[in-house]
Amino acid sequence: QEYYASHAALIQNSISSSTPLFIIVVSLCDSEEDIKQKLVYWISLLANQCVSVTAKPHVIIVGSHKDVVKSKGEDPKAKVDLEFLQKVCVSSGFVLFNFIPMDCRQSNSRSITKLAESMKKSCDALREEVIATHHSYHLFTYLLEEFKETPAVTFEEVLQSASSSTFMKFRLSTHNLDYLNSSCVALNDSGHLIYLRHRADITKSWIILNPAAIFSEVNGILFAPKGFKQHYDLAIGTTGMVPLSRLVSCFPRHNPDMLVQLLCHLQFCCEIHDHEILHQLSPQSEIKEPPLSERYFFFPGLISTDSPSSVWEEKPHFSQFCGWMLQCCEAGHLLTSQFL
Repeated sequence: QEYYASHAALIQNSISSSTPLFIIVVSLCDSEEDIKQKLVYWISLLANQCVSVTAKPHVIIVGSHKDVVKSKGEDPKAKVDLEFLQKVCVSSGFVLFNFIPMDCRQSNSRSITKLAESMKKSCDALREEVIATHHSYHLFTYLLEEFKETPAVTFEEVLQSASSSTFMKFRLSTHNLDYLNSSCVALNDSGHLIYLRHRADITKSWIILNPAAIFSEVNGILFAPKGFKQHYDLAIGTTGMVPLSRLVSCFPRHNPDMLVQLLCHLQFCCEIHDHEILHQLSPQSEIKEPPLSERYFFFPGLISTDSPSSVWEEKPHFSQFCGWMLQCCEAGHLLTSQFL
């Protein structure tokens, strides 16, 4: 433990050139709680040193003293809570590649061979990720060069452009859509662009090359305060409901399908398909008989902040009001400020 403080400097220097593979050795003679605390400590320390690493590092856990544990009639694999460890690795941005109990005194045991094989497979996987990353950056360079003035393009437009391009060393065709898809996923994960995959037809997927420009325009119009010249009364009444026709009229330069996918992807809104909900939104609702072609979207950020008493007049006998209950989909998620 006296050397723990110096580990951070050594780790920082060793991961500066490539994505690392970490092997953490823990004694299985310790109690299950002690093993859990030690693994959490080391994974947390490694995660703090790998903040600048783009790819996900791999972790192999080696449990020593397997022979001692077996001599006591215990199961070596049961000493480590793999389900808990998997959650810790995922939350830290790591990949738990393998857990190998072994007797470290035997240099030619099956466990040592298994460790060597796991190390080889991990290194091969990391190497493939590096190659894929280089290919994705090459594609990103091509997209920026080919579509300089276009903030968003579809798969189909990229395929048509690449078929006659001399800039790219490879030709994109319908036979390698998987490559284009995986490259866009990698670029989306790294924050270079936003990739909106179409569930039914991948050629209709959208690639947002300049998210900042679209964000600036969308935020400036959708959420401009009253009194600003950019302000539009998009929502119907006080409910935060916006029909697609109003969105299209506010953003004539953008494709409606792309705009809707982007806003839903960023959780600015969600589409409401139930027309019964639309009829019950407010007493003065403008949605009488919505046409079949019209689509409606709920924007929490456009809900009126006035209390119900100032929005609806009190009626002597009976009043029916419509409200929203917002809740996160999963435990641990928090509502962003636009929902509050």
